[in-house]
Amino acid sequence: MSIRLDTRTSAIVAATIREWVRSVHPGASSAALGHAPSVPSADLEAIFGRVINELLELAGSEPFPVRSARRIGRSLADAPFERTRMLAPASRALLGLAPGVRGSLIATRWSFIASQAIDAYAEALQQRALVQQERSLSEAVSVRVQEIAALQTRLRHEATHDALTDLANRSLLQERVRVMATDSARGVGLLLIDLDDFKAINDNYGHTVGDEVLVSIAQRLRSACPPETVISRYGGDEFVVALPARRNSLSELAMRVLAALCEPVPTAAGSVPASASVGTAFCPPGRDCDFSDLLRSADRAMYSAKTAGKRQFAVSEPDEEEVDPAGRATRFAAVAG
Repeated sequence: MSIRLDTRTSAIVAATIREWVRSVHPGASSAALGHAPSVPSADLEAIFGRVINELLELAGSEPFPVRSARRIGRSLADAPFERTRMLAPASRALLGLAPGVRGSLIATRWSFIASQAIDAYAEALQQRALVQQERSLSEAVSVRVQEIAALQTRLRHEATHDALTDLANRSLLQERVRVMATDSARGVGLLLIDLDDFKAINDNYGHTVGDEVLVSIAQRLRSACPPETVISRYGGDEFVVALPARRNSLSELAMRVLAALCEPVPTAAGSVPASASVGTAFCPPGRDCDFSDLLRSADRAMYSAKTAGKRQFAVSEPDEEEVDPAGRATRFAAVAG
């Protein structure tokens, strides 16, 4: 069954399919990638279109369809592609596709769904190569297996991490929160961290220095957070921290984060001032944990801290009756030193 796509996404998908076909068809300049399939380009377009369409359906469906995405990926190793080296063009086509409206379910989950398909395809190629290795004991096949394994690891990492800071991206964050929510002993704690006046840093020092600041902030967050924490660059100058936690531990972590981020950041342009505002939210154990609701609660708390003067944190709860009407913004006192 085909899903209905908006005009922009349909155009992007069509262009992706054409480029994919050109990279593997005998008439394409990149046919040297391997033995091209003995099927017409029109048939290839239909096959690749079906693959992308099925993955798009999965990106917009529940429950989270990891097995189905991996099944589709493994099919790329079957006829008519059993003699075609197509991992690189398939990876470019699927991981490079940006479908849907920004912030939509399909747009948010696409990179994770696509990486699962590519991961399964790489595994299928690896298994085939291992069989060939057992038959021929060929050193060349062994090298190929290592290359595929290395590429598989790199693609999985790139599909789930931010390119600048190497922190988790949105897809990985949401998947880890789903796993945390299954812990019957601990709830899920969320911290939304927004850097104060980051636009002024970009305006006054330039975006290159702004990137240096973001990388440094990411390193400080890693040092301040417990081992089980997932740290994500959620967008621009916003970071999200998620961890299995008990309610009373979030304020302590928020204070550690604020302390870690209050010091100026050394950059190529000199010392750049830095600070942040933090909102926290908590989902108790045994309760349905909706990531979007949890994030909205943390976002409201963060804006409470921001409007109260910045460089502080505010606590929010997912249940309305648990929220302090006064806003409960907590001032962070910088330690002189």
